[in-house]
Amino acid sequence: MKSLKSQKDVVYYILFDRLIVRIGIMFLAFSATIAGLSVPYFQRDFMQHLAASPLLICTLLALLSFVFLQMTNYLGQREALITQKSISEKLYHHILKLKPLTTSHKTVGEMVALYTTDIPSCTMWLEQTIPYALTTAFPLILAPIFLNIIYHIPYGLTLSLIAALVSVNLFLARRQSGFFYFFKILAGQRMGLVNEWIQNIRGLKSLNWIQGFENKIIKKRIEETNNRIAMVTNGQIMNSISSSVTFWLNLAILFYVTYFHNELIGQIDIIAIMWVMGVFLAKPIRQLPWFFTMMFDAWTSVRRLGEFFSLVNLQYHIENENVALKPDETLVVEDLNLVIEGRSVLKNINLTVKKKEVVAVIGPIGSGKSVLFKSLMRETPFTAKRLDQLPHSYLPQEPFILSATLTENIILDYHEAESDADQHAPKAHAALKHAQFDIEHDRITEGLKTMIGERGLNISGGQKQRLNLARLFYNPLPLFLLDDPFSAVDVGTEKKLIDSLFVLKDLGHSFLVITQRYEFLKHCDRVVYLEKGEIKFNGPYSEFMSEVKYQKFIAGDIG
Repeated sequence: MKSLKSQKDVVYYILFDRLIVRIGIMFLAFSATIAGLSVPYFQRDFMQHLAASPLLICTLLALLSFVFLQMTNYLGQREALITQKSISEKLYHHILKLKPLTTSHKTVGEMVALYTTDIPSCTMWLEQTIPYALTTAFPLILAPIFLNIIYHIPYGLTLSLIAALVSVNLFLARRQSGFFYFFKILAGQRMGLVNEWIQNIRGLKSLNWIQGFENKIIKKRIEETNNRIAMVTNGQIMNSISSSVTFWLNLAILFYVTYFHNELIGQIDIIAIMWVMGVFLAKPIRQLPWFFTMMFDAWTSVRRLGEFFSLVNLQYHIENENVALKPDETLVVEDLNLVIEGRSVLKNINLTVKKKEVVAVIGPIGSGKSVLFKSLMRETPFTAKRLDQLPHSYLPQEPFILSATLTENIILDYHEAESDADQHAPKAHAALKHAQFDIEHDRITEGLKTMIGERGLNISGGQKQRLNLARLFYNPLPLFLLDDPFSAVDVGTEKKLIDSLFVLKDLGHSFLVITQRYEFLKHCDRVVYLEKGEIKFNGPYSEFMSEVKYQKFIAGDIG
């Protein structure tokens, strides 16, 4: 699947993908116009001779014009749906490739709005703009030619009337597209606020901040409503103009042919002219303001999508990659550095973790501990002489919980049949036991089939953390990267978890653990102390505690 990388790519894909079908839409719209314009010619012939054949031809041409027009709209809508699906898939794969650092300035609401608002909006070029453009432009271009050839009405008159009409509609449509643009922006911002409110409802409630946060949502909703009122008002003005303008066009043409036309035009010809101006051009004129509106609105969505597709990850660089590890090694890092926005975050990191080794990583807040782990996961644009490691699993600071059963949260598979899920039960129970997650003690009423709410709203912080550990213990890999795994558990549970880690250690696994629980350091083979992105100490706990500076850090006097 070819990816989209810029605004230009998005435009090209919408307009020229499946080009044969796009050409077919143009052909149908042109055919509808020619058939529609032919009606007054044969209508005139019928009224002059009152013969059956011109009337039959008029009927067939009107029917053909209608059929071609409906086929144009159908194909446009069908292509819009196909393109929506394709762009959605491309956006999905693009988001999967982006790293957290790349999307740090994008809210969840903004990214959801790309799917819910911008993709449907940009494909309006296919669903409405292109069909409207063709079924509007062809009649507006060909009608003056028809009137000039058949009735010798000068181009200057008809084209000046059409130009005035287009100018008024262009102004109103540009204004309407501005309202649409702010509608999408405000909707994305409101969705982001609501998402944040839902995710943090417990904390907001405990801190008595619900009213204040809801006021922010209400204020944003008021902005949205005011914009919507202005948008609806402007739309009504557009509709009023487009619905009445054919009357004024007819009046202007009739005034001209009555007082200024050099040739005598009979009643039959006047009826034909009125049919062209009042019937044939009625729908194109009604479509005109919305054609411009949809065109401008789609353009703003194309810009937003193009901007997002143009996001690229800053790549990491490793001078010597895939160097074979020694038999007793699970991780080797040499001269790893990370600079973000001109600020040095990690400096000259050199670290080795051996098999069956437990290494603690500690340091002041903001010293680069979590960023180091993300770099080991290749999620940052670091540079290094070497970074090699055995297969590893990662426990982030914020537990990730699915809205699914307890079993599905451990095995990470939504599609398991119930009978298959039962096969995983013994292994899932063992993983939970290693993570000190006791189903009975933790009041999980339906066992492994218990539904866990979105983001774990129906379980505690400690349960979330232990559930994430159970996920890692379900399929234990040679190296564990654990970011603050004891932060949400009590001292007793911490001791039991440490015992579980050492059971896995005895089986050959290694651990690199960020922790703020300094009692854990006594059980570690080594302590790594980070300060301002640099490793200041890397050695046994006894040596670490022999230095006054680190004694004060552990006691909370510094850092």
